[in-house]
Amino acid sequence: MRSCAKPVQALPLVESGAADRFGFTEQELAVCCASHAGEVMHRGAVQRILDKIGLSGQALACGIHPPYNREERRRLLAEGREPDPIHHNCSGKHSGMLAVCVHRGWPVEGYLDPDHPLQAEILQCMSDLTGIPRDEIRLGVDGCGVPVFGLPLVAMARVFAHLASDAGHPDHRDALRRIRAAMIGNPEYIAGSGQFDTLLMQKCKGRVVAKSGAEGVFCCGLTGRGWGMAVKIEDGSTRAIPPVVI
Repeated sequence: MRSCAKPVQALPLVESGAADRFGFTEQELAVCCASHAGEVMHRGAVQRILDKIGLSGQALACGIHPPYNREERRRLLAEGREPDPIHHNCSGKHSGMLAVCVHRGWPVEGYLDPDHPLQAEILQCMSDLTGIPRDEIRLGVDGCGVPVFGLPLVAMARVFAHLASDAGHPDHRDALRRIRAAMIGNPEYIAGSGQFDTLLMQKCKGRVVAKSGAEGVFCCGLTGRGWGMAVKIEDGSTRAIPPVVI
């Protein structure tokens, strides 16, 4: 499911009470669901989260890559600076995971380990929303080090049907609503300027909740109908995603 799983990976942040304890704004909750482009607004939101939970960017185990946004890449080069972990497109997700660990007194070290209590809780959330038993969900390692979920497309679509529906899932309904509101209310934080999932949510004005994933995966939900859709481009290219999804 790649990065399309990020709204599910954010569920413990809301359900544990961490988001409330640390006073997360909607923008900060949205960036925890994001594959952001490393723009100023994205980095600012991640930095605020880290400040609130008392950690530095060095606690992020996502790795480092140049920002996706071309202007930000050029600015770094022009200034002779190297990217840091906050530029990573998954730094929001990781900062949200760290917030849960700090809130619950769980070890910050090793928070990406599949046996860490946070990852076990996320796996249970994924099982709940897909209807697939935990031990039947295939686990791999995503590009940012987090456990990633191998699922049938229909299961991915079911996740976004829950996310899009007011009925949601009985065990996660309130958190799903809050995450959906953060995503569709702040689409620029989910990807960034000119990115397809951001543009789709901006143009649809609350009728669609959407999230891209690597390797040609894309999931979205129609909020008025509670429908979910999952797309996988077989060769892993994202080029076909916009016309297929539209």
